Amino acid sequence: MGTPRPGYFDLEAGYKWLGMRQDDERPGIFGQTDKLEIIDHIYQVAVEPERYEQLLDLWEERLGPLRAGDSPRADGSAGSIHDSELENHFARASAVLDRVDQFAEGRDVRAIVNAFDRSAAFTFCDTGDITAANGAAKLVLGISPGASVAALPFEEAEISVLRREAARVAASGGASDSFVRFRLTTTRRPIVIRLTSVSDRERGRFEALAVTSEMAWPEPLSAVVREAFGLTETEAEILRALVEGAGLKEIASRRGRSLGTIKTQLRSLLFKSETRTQAELIRLTLGLMDVVSTADAVSDLGPAAHPSGGLKPLPFLALERPGGRRSDHILFGDPAGRPVLFFPLNYGLIRWPVSAELAAERLGLKIIVPIRAGYGHSTKAESRSAYVDTVVEDTVALLDHYGIEQCPVIALSADAYFAYRIANRYPGRLTGLVNCGTGLPLANRAQYERMHKWHRFILANARYAPSMLPFMVKAGFSLARRIGKRGFVHAVYGNSQADVLTFEDPEVMEAMVLGSEVCLSSWHSAHEAFSHEVIAEQYDWSDLVHNCGFPVIIWQGHQDPQVPMATVRELQQLYPQISWHEDEKAGQLIFFKNWPRILECVEPLLA
Repeated sequence: MGTPRPGYFDLEAGYKWLGMRQDDERPGIFGQTDKLEIIDHIYQVAVEPERYEQLLDLWEERLGPLRAGDSPRADGSAGSIHDSELENHFARASAVLDRVDQFAEGRDVRAIVNAFDRSAAFTFCDTGDITAANGAAKLVLGISPGASVAALPFEEAEISVLRREAARVAASGGASDSFVRFRLTTTRRPIVIRLTSVSDRERGRFEALAVTSEMAWPEPLSAVVREAFGLTETEAEILRALVEGAGLKEIASRRGRSLGTIKTQLRSLLFKSETRTQAELIRLTLGLMDVVSTADAVSDLGPAAHPSGGLKPLPFLALERPGGRRSDHILFGDPAGRPVLFFPLNYGLIRWPVSAELAAERLGLKIIVPIRAGYGHSTKAESRSAYVDTVVEDTVALLDHYGIEQCPVIALSADAYFAYRIANRYPGRLTGLVNCGTGLPLANRAQYERMHKWHRFILANARYAPSMLPFMVKAGFSLARRIGKRGFVHAVYGNSQADVLTFEDPEVMEAMVLGSEVCLSSWHSAHEAFSHEVIAEQYDWSDLVHNCGFPVIIWQGHQDPQVPMATVRELQQLYPQISWHEDEKAGQLIFFKNWPRILECVEPLLA
């Protein structure tokens, strides 16, 4: 389309770039003019990062009125909006934005380009020599350090523009950025490049960092999508081509198949992934790409060695439930002691550090841990809609089995939901709740946006795209098997130093690795039940909290990746009746760090 002025995106050029006429109003959520205004802002942010908030405001302004509402519908879904062109541009541009400001001044250029895990990135100097290139750049652009920018798959005129803009940016010493758009000579797809000045300490000069919209498909992702979605190898290859930006006609030409055949295979992909549109499918896969990329960064941690600490094996104790269902539980502590229910989070963390289990016995506490439907050997619930009722009834039946009329409950994070459910259906059965990590209903989108990436990826999609969640979870579980539980914990909690340090305590690691066997192990995967739980919890159930009828104590870590302190402060205003304890050096795994003090809080609640 010719060479656009860097940093500028006009509507006429935009229509040409997207292959549209100005009167081409394809079916979608809004007209192409609105769409291109959003695209314009996306790419302006690449030049001026401080305009990111303006982009979000525009995004909300255009899409907010089109949403089905912030609360889920009666069928459990929240409604969502799809537009394949817009989503593709937003995903590619935001991939660059998420990374570009994460390197510190003066870092080695090799470290800088390697910080971009899926976007092709490279640096080059004023001679045009490429000084560093990450794996994605080598794979999708065919370049390596020592080569010249002339080797890039662009037209000669575009390479001249690239060098000219790079010289200007490098000469500014960090005071100016630039943004260019070209078309790849290999695939004819458009590519977006942001040019930023970086300091090369080794050579004592400024160079240009080029971060592109081209993404490399992580090799482990092929196996993950095949396992998660049940895809054939051919279907996985077609999915990869779609994510990399190829159209159906291009895919058909590459594979030597008819367009009709490729469309049939796309329909199979949509069916197997339970997505409704190509846009949903691509968005789901891009999310999985982030997960795989993050996990790759910690995969060298390897699986945690099988614990050889002091936790003794505990038998699964089974109750027979109506319809021949099995409902398991475990017991530890003092078998004749005062009963305490423990709800172990959807990761199935049913064991405590050995010191904590011994302390429970010493304190005369009988710890009862229900293993919910679909976890371990407990029979699955009949359906997602029946899941919560099944958990509630199984838990109350367990109390009845032991003749327990009243007892308190310790619940990890969002597992508090089940305690509130029981309290509202069976008033008086629970004498109080000690919630380790805030497990209260979230009130708005902002509270989802504050979460760290992994938690937001699961919980926001549970609320706003529940139809896609089961496969997201299944893929995550598949990945955890590949990289080991230690690597998975480091990936999920990587931005919470407190949680990582807590997990690395040998007693905690032993408890979490052994306990989570009911969730993920060589013999079981609870991905379906996990999905049921998180979907069930994503609505406004504040009435359950206000009507629970028992005292609530929350232990909250300041480094909780799911409920950051800004959200905690909002929730404290909504629930003034709750007693709070805070720890600046704890995260979501606060129970495993502070269990001695938490057990002290349980004492007054014992029946």
